[in-house]
Amino acid sequence: MRTGSSGVATMRHVGLVALEALLVAVIVWIAAMTLAGATQSDGLAGSANAGKANPSLTVIGARLDGTATVTANPGDEGMWAHVTCFQGTTVVLASWTRIDASHRARVNLARSAAWSSGAASCTAEEGYFAANGRWRVLATATVAVSG
Repeated sequence: MRTGSSGVATMRHVGLVALEALLVAVIVWIAAMTLAGATQSDGLAGSANAGKANPSLTVIGARLDGTATVTANPGDEGMWAHVTCFQGTTVVLASWTRIDASHRARVNLARSAAWSSGAASCTAEEGYFAANGRWRVLATATVAVSG
């Protein structure tokens, strides 16, 4: 009779160990799905982001052979200003400038072989490079530049 009761105890122990392993697997799965959701949306969304102000971007002083001042909000450390100017569908200027501690970037709009005269339509973007190397835009502004 003794072997029968030890067999039951062994089976009970195996069952409890299997249940514990299943519980650990479920917890790991929940954690993995939570992290996967966070990386797909560039961060967890919800009440943690509720107090953030909407980003904004302004461009002043934009003229050919001049320097445009891009002012970024928030313009935090690590942010960039990307300015692209077009004449029709042709890109005549593309500039990347780091936003400084005063939340500004100065963009040189100098004449070039691609843009020697005439007006252009420019788009300024404030953004950053994500960990995967992709450009992430926070705010945009458009400005007409006289030539």
